[in-house]
Amino acid sequence: MPNIPIRVGQYCISHGYIHEEEYLECDYCNEHKSFISLKDRNYNYGFSRRSYLACDDCHFSLFGPFRLVDGDVMDRAYESILDVINDRTEKKGYETIDYYEAVSIAYTESEYIRKHFDSPKGINNLKKDNKALWEFTYRIVSREEKERVKVVNKDPDNLLVSWVPGGRTMTEILKAMRVEPVRI
Repeated sequence: MPNIPIRVGQYCISHGYIHEEEYLECDYCNEHKSFISLKDRNYNYGFSRRSYLACDDCHFSLFGPFRLVDGDVMDRAYESILDVINDRTEKKGYETIDYYEAVSIAYTESEYIRKHFDSPKGINNLKKDNKALWEFTYRIVSREEKERVKVVNKDPDNLLVSWVPGGRTMTEILKAMRVEPVRI
């Protein structure tokens, strides 16, 4: 969890008085505004993440408009990448697979990853500099999925991953629980 600096008892330029209660300041403009929120930003091709407090004005001027993403679609897109890694490494006998190749295969096979990228036709660039992939890359590289995916080579130009024996995909977990996945 990031360190969130909370201010109290300081003069507020926005309101023109000293606050007796806690409030947040934007990390960029250092102003107290009512619509400041905690945001995460992936960088370094998805290998790193930084959390920051930003008002909407600063976020828009620094990083462009927000991209609204359906959380369920994003989770299903991520699981489709993991399904491809599982299929290619454990079930078909390959030791490793290039992460970006797995993403390309998942893009052709899964409607969820196409929906996540908002592109029914196709995307030419599913490589390391595609910022929409950085969230997925961070989740795999940061070892959030260490029970399911192993990073063999952490080089951004040759990111190799393999499936951990005994790891289960979300589809397998739902089947074991006898729950049908909901179609979107």
